[in-house]
Amino acid sequence: MEGLALYRYWFVLVYGCYLYFNKGIAYTYLTEITWAVGILLFLRHFKSLKIAWGKVLGVLMFLLLVNFIQMLRGAATFSLLDVIRDSFILNYGCFIFIVFLFWKERHQLLAQITELYRYFPIILATTYLIRTLFPDIMQWELVGDIPFLLYKNGDMAVHLLIAVMLILTGKLTWENPRVAIFNYILLFYLFLIAATYNRGGTLAFLVTLSFFVYRSRRTEWFDKIKTYFKYIPLVIALAIPLYLSTKIKVEDKEYGRQIGLSQLRDNIVSIVAKDAAKSNAGLEGNVTWRLLWWGNIIDYTFAGPYFWQGKGLGVNLSVDDDIKVEGEELRSPHNFSMTILARYGVPIFFVWLLFLFFVFQPLLKKNLQANQLLLGCALAAIFINASFDVSLEGPMMAFPFWSLMGIYLMEQAEEPQAEVLQAESIS
Repeated sequence: MEGLALYRYWFVLVYGCYLYFNKGIAYTYLTEITWAVGILLFLRHFKSLKIAWGKVLGVLMFLLLVNFIQMLRGAATFSLLDVIRDSFILNYGCFIFIVFLFWKERHQLLAQITELYRYFPIILATTYLIRTLFPDIMQWELVGDIPFLLYKNGDMAVHLLIAVMLILTGKLTWENPRVAIFNYILLFYLFLIAATYNRGGTLAFLVTLSFFVYRSRRTEWFDKIKTYFKYIPLVIALAIPLYLSTKIKVEDKEYGRQIGLSQLRDNIVSIVAKDAAKSNAGLEGNVTWRLLWWGNIIDYTFAGPYFWQGKGLGVNLSVDDDIKVEGEELRSPHNFSMTILARYGVPIFFVWLLFLFFVFQPLLKKNLQANQLLLGCALAAIFINASFDVSLEGPMMAFPFWSLMGIYLMEQAEEPQAEVLQAESIS
């Protein structure tokens, strides 16, 4: 079991690398290495493992089988490398099984992941400070042609939400009140940056946090949540000047968005008001090509020749669908469910929706375990963000999504009575 202990530390290390550096290390293949080693360990220890068999895993195994068949189909036509790369949109799901290696240590694993978020605000804020003071540093690339300090704003919003929920539940604390307030300021500052450049992540943050607070209203930590309201005026007063002083070199793909209160207002208002987006050419253009592409996918699947089997793996969807965005060729349509529909067809698309139903159904239970609420909301936020961005198709968010889902299933299978009592009668 010493090998499993070492692997758990490696597992947490990789989680931390993606949490802190995100897209800058997207092409290091850390996730794929962790995936391959984890599969081997899972097969080696399979007979002694406890597995949370149920509807979620049953549907996932079916999806993985279909994915394997689609790999065989794609390999006959397209580059094997492209086929394998596209297949990982579902193959990353194997991390659910890999996490079962840590069943007995799941609380330690969750505690180690929680501890990573303690340093998340200061590390990310330092990154943006460096980018402001030394803008040319964005030309430094560690692996591939991606700037090392580049962080996807939607992903950042999701991780900020997880950090906030950990704070509200008392799982993440600082002994020194001044240090705690300093971290709250950094969290809000980073949220303002994320909200400036990414509406999908902002929506994921606001909707999920609202649901989390609502479902927590009868838990023992809800009184603690109310105590944080007294910090809001101070946090806002100190975070906004820091936000306005931040200068970030904007890429063309950001549609000309610049840090400022007017941009922040337009982004947030445009989430619920269509006219607000129309008044901003960049925001409107960002919506238009997505809707055009999604409509195209629906046409050639539900009412076209790809109803049963989709276009498969290996095909570059943006090229095949004749979609061009700022001169880029995107392999996926910035919506994970639309990616499933385009590549696997209508029947598998509905199987995927069934999978999501089984995953998130426990969040509606009358009596909900504390960790289930926390993990379920984290998964929901990741999925909402992935409905507007290429997120779960890549390792940066696929790794935490499927890994946290494995812990989520273990928590459901165990449901220790002491923890159920902490969060009972939530509804």
